Amino acid sequence: MADNLVTVHEECHQKFHQGKIKHNFKKPKQYKETTFMNILRLQIVRRLDCEITYGSCTALRRKELRLSKTHAHDVIAITNPKRLQEYDQSGEFRIKQFRKKKRSLHEATARKGRKTKNTNANRNKKNTSHVDGIYLGDKVKGFGQIGFVTGFTGKMVYVQDIDGHYIQNPSKSYKQVKISDIECIHHNNNWLFLQGVRLCLTEIHPHLTARLLPVTRLKMGTSFGNMLN
Repeated sequence: MADNLVTVHEECHQKFHQGKIKHNFKKPKQYKETTFMNILRLQIVRRLDCEITYGSCTALRRKELRLSKTHAHDVIAITNPKRLQEYDQSGEFRIKQFRKKKRSLHEATARKGRKTKNTNANRNKKNTSHVDGIYLGDKVKGFGQIGFVTGFTGKMVYVQDIDGHYIQNPSKSYKQVKISDIECIHHNNNWLFLQGVRLCLTEIHPHLTARLLPVTRLKMGTSFGNMLN
């Protein structure tokens, strides 16, 4: 079972919300990924005219193919191939949503840099949106790596790859990098996009022709593939 899930019977559930018992399980930070994917799932089914499958079915097929647990391998298992022919490093891509602004107004605890808490929900400038033409979320290249701008400090920026690892000057100990050390590839608007891997499958189904199968991977945790006729 996932570390953010717990099974509890009705009596303990009521006592928990009444404050009579304490929990010792990990509480998720947010639930927006679940809501987002529930909405997206219905759009995918409607637009691609495909069927819904579940992890219990996918896991069995993936183990039969002797594939490790990844989003891309789940996509392969969903298509139910008889065998895998080759790998072509070109087609998988990943999408990640990011914030452009801090929208919370009420602050019961004064955040870093302020002495008083904001309990009146006053609209204060909370974050820097851009510096010298570089915006939050922009896709950039620096030190031989591709990353995304995640924050600013003065005239310097923080850059992370799509997995959240900092890209920094290898000769420095701090994480900030100079704007002169990075090259802007393109601007992003709430979404991060990164090209990855394409897998070539053969003998998928009798009614499908063996050809390249585009695999889509969403950071939120749901995978799907567009099967080609």
